[in-house]
Amino acid sequence: MKKLAIILILAVTAASASMARTAKEEIDEHIELAGNQYYAYPTPDTTHYTKAPKGYKPFYISTYQRHGSRFLLGKKDYTKPQEVLHKADSLGTLTETGRLVMQVVDTLECIARNRYGELTPLGFRQHADVARRMYHNFPEVFKGHKRIDARSTNVIRCVLSMMSECYTLKGCNPQLEIHTDASVADLYYMNNGASSKPNPLHKLESGKEFKEALEKAKTELIKPDRIIGELFTEYDENVMPLAKRRFYSMLYELAISMQNLDFHEELLPLFTLDECYNSWLYSNYFWYNNCGFSPVTKYAKPYAHEALLRNIMDTADTIITRGGDAATLRFGHDGILLPLAALMHIDNCAYVAKNMDDLAEHWRSYTMFPMACNIQIIFFKTKKASDPVLVKIMLNEKESKLPIDAINGVYYEWDKVKAYWTDTVLAAKPKFE
Repeated sequence: MKKLAIILILAVTAASASMARTAKEEIDEHIELAGNQYYAYPTPDTTHYTKAPKGYKPFYISTYQRHGSRFLLGKKDYTKPQEVLHKADSLGTLTETGRLVMQVVDTLECIARNRYGELTPLGFRQHADVARRMYHNFPEVFKGHKRIDARSTNVIRCVLSMMSECYTLKGCNPQLEIHTDASVADLYYMNNGASSKPNPLHKLESGKEFKEALEKAKTELIKPDRIIGELFTEYDENVMPLAKRRFYSMLYELAISMQNLDFHEELLPLFTLDECYNSWLYSNYFWYNNCGFSPVTKYAKPYAHEALLRNIMDTADTIITRGGDAATLRFGHDGILLPLAALMHIDNCAYVAKNMDDLAEHWRSYTMFPMACNIQIIFFKTKKASDPVLVKIMLNEKESKLPIDAINGVYYEWDKVKAYWTDTVLAAKPKFE
């Protein structure tokens, strides 16, 4: 317990200052941010990176990346809101706005049919662009005849994201030897909880405290009546296929996720800025409790991904000691990358909330896990074997910081990073059975 207290104090200290702008201001200016996990990956505005210390050159890259933009996961995500609108139409209770919305939802359902959860064309392009920038930013890593090990979960959107990056890198340098794999054998660390023996830490999100907290937040934040009044002349919950709040939430999910499609109609203008912000607040609250160091889930959820962090460390040590691959590229999911970023203590991802009411001013998940989000660890060395290996960590291609001493702002000694993750972070893992 003492070690756990130390790690939580470090996390609070690292994120103690409020962000310069409020989340409300950011979302009002760029409404797509309210999509949270549906936010389409933004092109990084970084054109200049901090120069490595004298004599240091990049030689290895290790990543974990979320798949690119996708369709919604299930058939009912499209057909249930559609059923509501068609039911109202048959009853004569749709407004003119409601009929226009029904036409857009019908088109969305047609576009998405039998593609549920699959990568969209935008998602494929996102990873091609990430690979292209990676090659441009760190050309020394990919120069000449080099080998790359790329691994994906066995979910098709992740496999295609992997192939997009690999095709792009091969196009940049035809000499690259790229090994790809997508096996159940790797799920124990690539997608923990999808294996035959789930980690018991995942039970926390099904606990009574978590469910009650989410229901309370939903009741306070999700107010469907205005939208219901815009679309229907009346809405009898005893007759309609969905309750008001459920229909509202599903329609909002359709609207906010449309940014991931090459589709020019919009549903998002139906919602006010305040409604979008409140929906984001609820989503942010959910993801924090499900993936972050939240008191609601006993500060434990990030530890479910210990195997992935250890794989990153062990694989890197093998490369450093024996040589080998120029890059290890891993492709998976948002529910893995977000807690991994917290476990690694990247920037303020490991924030520990004392007061959930101001969570949004300290922890904003849209900065962490948009579609195609990625953690890149870039390894640097000199020609002298006695010089320490350095690393730079980037979250979504932005230079990030750890709560340990840095060299030149964003470069860290690899041995000290490992020691921090192993002896401070992982050593504080709470017991949970």
